[in-house]
Amino acid sequence: MRITPHAQDTGGFFVALIEKVDESNFDGSAANGPAWKKKKMFKDEPFTFLKLDDERWHDIRNHYGVDESFKYQNLFSRRLESNDANSRQLFYANDAIKNFVKENMAKVSIQNAGMKMFSRTEGKVENTRFRLSQEGIRYLFKFMNKQKVKIGAEDMLHMLKSEENLVPLEKLTCKGDVRKQQNGTVVVYCDEDEPVCTWVGYHTIAPYISKEERLHLLRMMGVDCAEIELLMKSKRKEKAAQDREAAWARKEEEAKASGEPSTSSDAACAALEAPEENIQEMSEVKE
Repeated sequence: MRITPHAQDTGGFFVALIEKVDESNFDGSAANGPAWKKKKMFKDEPFTFLKLDDERWHDIRNHYGVDESFKYQNLFSRRLESNDANSRQLFYANDAIKNFVKENMAKVSIQNAGMKMFSRTEGKVENTRFRLSQEGIRYLFKFMNKQKVKIGAEDMLHMLKSEENLVPLEKLTCKGDVRKQQNGTVVVYCDEDEPVCTWVGYHTIAPYISKEERLHLLRMMGVDCAEIELLMKSKRKEKAAQDREAAWARKEEEAKASGEPSTSSDAACAALEAPEENIQEMSEVKE
């Protein structure tokens, strides 16, 4: 399968399935390399899975009304067991991933696994210590019996298209049903396949999703997002230009403080833009 970066606005990553076609008498000792290369240059964060009757799970289950069939012992943190109670995030893995991690954690350098499902709220709300994550809500949603509200398409579009992060509840038809829930994370949905995590305060509601996720949901609702995408790109370019200017300003200040000759920001910007011009020239030659 080829993941096309130009369609994803990402770097180029490729996924391949490799088939072994022949047996070989390979001498594994030749691949071990020098002894100094075996030494680990960093320490992997451990995977600590929740144990039976974990206190944090009782808190989460009671607040969100999670069904007993949910395999909460597949939740894990990236902390040592001795400090696991202070973990800021909880991730979820299926049985296959859980078994692989537990059997190979000491043998293989595992950087990431599972999906983020809960994050600690840092005392923003008294009812629970953990809020829901959009990354894991599509799986968790079917197990939830509390803190979720079905809303109309007009309300969903209003929240997703709003330029304000905090949307006044008074502007929404669903305000009565939302206010019946406890403050904090509330999942709203028009379609059960596309639930949205929000943060509900006394007078406002805020979708707790990224800009890319917001665009995806709008597209799924049939909205033409061309203008919104152009606006996002222009804002990114503007921010990049501001960051570039700020970086060169700091560099000039450091140069003045050290007595070195400073470089003008115009020349610096020209130097930064040169690689992009070269890339353009290369693409034209290739064409």
